[in-house]
Amino acid sequence: MTEIQRQQVNAMQFWGKHKDPLFDSYNFPVMNEAQREYWYRNKKYTLSKKCFGVSNLQHQFVGYIALRNIRWIRRISELGIVFDPNHINKGYGTDALKCFLKYYFENMKMKQLNLKVAIFNKRAEKCYENCGFQLQEIKYDEFEDQKFPVFEKDELKEYQQFFKKEGTILLTQYKHMCITKERYIK
Repeated sequence: MTEIQRQQVNAMQFWGKHKDPLFDSYNFPVMNEAQREYWYRNKKYTLSKKCFGVSNLQHQFVGYIALRNIRWIRRISELGIVFDPNHINKGYGTDALKCFLKYYFENMKMKQLNLKVAIFNKRAEKCYENCGFQLQEIKYDEFEDQKFPVFEKDELKEYQQFFKKEGTILLTQYKHMCITKERYIK
């Protein structure tokens, strides 16, 4: 795992797509050269963000781990993980996150790592639990894809249980989880 490289952003354009419509918003968007450069610079040169590329044993770039809302004085931040859909369910997320936690707590000297995971994302939730994250609370928050037509399309009816609308805002339940340095050491 290394800090994200510019050529890796280009490689994301060739990642697979999730087949489950619930995960459409997790697909890496198609971007032109200027948009990719902006995305890279925003992740690389912003004090409140850091991004790390993940490669498998065959040196294929398969995902990235991102930190956002880094609070350097308090030594806490929020986690985000994105993997090429062609490389999920292979244990890469759990392996990468376990390695990353060592770096996060020992090298970066951080004290706590927070995350939120959509209630329907059982695969990611299992990964986080396997890495030592504990549930803090479950609450409704804005869904990433406000254009997701869950209440407009009959073929998405089975997913309505995960969502609600407040006015025009589409909400879903998220599990808020965290791991502290003390828990990591145990």
